[in-house]
Amino acid sequence: MKHFLYTGFFCMLCINLCFGQQANYNFNNFGNRSILLSGNVTGSVSDLGLAYYNPARLTQVKATGFAINAKAYQFTSVSLTDVFGESSKVANNDFNGVPSMAGASFNLFGTRFAYSYLTKLDNDTNLNYSTDSISSGLANMFPKSQDYLGAYNVKSKIRDEWMGITWAKKIGDKFSVGFTVFGTAYNYTEGNTISHTVVEEDNSVAFYQKVVGFSQESYGLIFKIGANYNLKKAEIGINIGLPYIGVYDKAVFSYKNTISGQGPNKDLFYNYYFDQLEANRKEPFSFSIGSGIPFNKNKNKIHLNIDYVSGLSTYQPISIPDIDTGGTDLTVFDFDESRKAVINFGVGVEFYLKENLKTYAAFSTDYNGFKTKANILDLSNPEYTADNEISNLLHLSYGIDWRVKWANLILGLTYTGGSSEAVIPDDTEPVAYSTAVETQGKYTRWQFVVGIEVPFLDKKFKSIAK
Repeated sequence: MKHFLYTGFFCMLCINLCFGQQANYNFNNFGNRSILLSGNVTGSVSDLGLAYYNPARLTQVKATGFAINAKAYQFTSVSLTDVFGESSKVANNDFNGVPSMAGASFNLFGTRFAYSYLTKLDNDTNLNYSTDSISSGLANMFPKSQDYLGAYNVKSKIRDEWMGITWAKKIGDKFSVGFTVFGTAYNYTEGNTISHTVVEEDNSVAFYQKVVGFSQESYGLIFKIGANYNLKKAEIGINIGLPYIGVYDKAVFSYKNTISGQGPNKDLFYNYYFDQLEANRKEPFSFSIGSGIPFNKNKNKIHLNIDYVSGLSTYQPISIPDIDTGGTDLTVFDFDESRKAVINFGVGVEFYLKENLKTYAAFSTDYNGFKTKANILDLSNPEYTADNEISNLLHLSYGIDWRVKWANLILGLTYTGGSSEAVIPDDTEPVAYSTAVETQGKYTRWQFVVGIEVPFLDKKFKSIAK
């Protein structure tokens, strides 16, 4: 039975990581070269990632045309160690596609514009576990049990899509400003099911099941304001991200609890479904400053970056009503979230191997901003408040930019890693958990980067602008 519970909490660790990515602000990078520089490009971005990192840099990007970045595949691994005893390990590995970006920059009426589409987050997790080993607590409740099945399922899906228009203008020879307005579509769904089925000697069946789920949908706007200044021996840029402006929000919450077969007057069934709940998505203010510093006769470049993201006071992403679950008082679901301010930094290097071949290498920190957060486990068991998540991450990247006659080809590899302590229960009953066992959680991600930039639309845009 402990295996059943530990695996359930391992599933929750995976889900918490998925949710935690919303406050790991550098988890995904956008734009082919920006990916290989781990996002350290506020003062030196040279690809379509400028829509996200610094829209003012649009005036510095000479090449126009269509660009696609496709981090084609990624391998991720989440593991817990020492959960079943010393030196034991449970792991979940996944190999799939990853978020991407596409768009184009162009001149129109003497002004620089760009359009872009990016997937900020895209995760879909569905984990299951079952066991026929009954716990001691349930065995005491049903001393004549002859068969048992415990089942656990946890699922989470989050997708955050951004569609943007970027404008930039030079003010003098050295200074430029720009902004991007992104329209965003955010959908987040999470669910948890736990069940126990006991068959006794007389073939009577006792059954317990709890199903809890919610979904949040939000559409709104995010503005990026950038500035760029060219010094004699360096480029300096700043990028301001304004707080999220919600246009439309709604949420759904469901709760089902079934207990049957325990005897007269003990069977229970609760079924609640709430739609059109009040929802509130928040994204904090951010400020980034960066510099691109040429060296070795200005051919190569060092990229420096510092990012600040403000905190958020406690608020409720979803306002969930109190419900009657059979106790003397109504059950209260405190679906609260708050974030702390974080500072991240990173360094990248851009180096020419030959005239048409460059190499990139970089690292960046990615500190998690969550101070408190709610998840589906808290909603399943309101008295349980442990925070099991992998929080702080480190990103490393390496790749090449190969210029051929008809396009630029970008190939590379990125690594993301992090670990944290997790606390998991050592036993379970159908209603409550007790915590005791400490374990080490570890997250690893490898991304295989494939990108292409094709300037075939340049002439078309120029003909439209005339």
